[in-house]
Amino acid sequence: MNEFVDIAPCGVICNLCIAYQRDKNKCVGCNNVGKKPNHCNNCRIKNCENKSNKEALCNECSNFPCKRIKDLDKRYKIKYGESIIHNFSTINNLGMEHFFTMIEGQWKCNKCGNWLCVHREICLSCGANNPNFPAKPPMLSNDNIDITPTAK
Repeated sequence: MNEFVDIAPCGVICNLCIAYQRDKNKCVGCNNVGKKPNHCNNCRIKNCENKSNKEALCNECSNFPCKRIKDLDKRYKIKYGESIIHNFSTINNLGMEHFFTMIEGQWKCNKCGNWLCVHREICLSCGANNPNFPAKPPMLSNDNIDITPTAK
């Protein structure tokens, strides 16, 4: 049996969040009762009026993917290398158990076996490189800029 994977209604994997992993002021995850950041308690996606209950996954909605999910997916792909729409596609096509197995293979540290964090370039437990962390986009890096003068 796989380790418990906590998936938020929007498709974000709570296990990968820095607030879920930290020791001080630890978040319990979207679907659990307890301490959470205010933005999680007041989440417009979790509290969406189209949902039958707050724990239901958004891929169960007839409006999926809505604008809120598309916007969140775009932000998470760019900033964290995680696609929530892809998460739901995997769940829909292969089932939750297979999805959990895939997530563990992709997001567990190869060195220490703990969960990697989408918010950090390194494993918070052992300092190993996080291969899922997105590299700087080329437009933000000077490494790919050719500063050689062109002939006129």
